[in-house]
Amino acid sequence: MRRWKILCFFVWALIFQLFAKLVAASEGLDVPEALEKKVPLENLSGISLFFAKTYNENLWLYAIYCTVLMATVGMVIALGTDVILKAIGMDVHKIEHKE
Repeated sequence: MRRWKILCFFVWALIFQLFAKLVAASEGLDVPEALEKKVPLENLSGISLFFAKTYNENLWLYAIYCTVLMATVGMVIALGTDVILKAIGMDVHKIEHKE
């Protein structure tokens, strides 16, 4: 049993070293320049202007806004679906998982 564990250890070590060799095979390529994409703000107003300015000024804050907005939209869709299904008479409740 001890020999089997040692063999497995060496096989995994070999696999990881081969993986590292494959990753290192991509060396020598030029480093790409930073992506400096800016959204034009002309002809924008309201919420579109707000999100475009946030995107141009702070990508982290923009990512947080988008994540919160998508979660909120998902919850609103789920609540709306729940209300519609209850209105047509379907039984809507949480499913209990038994294992």
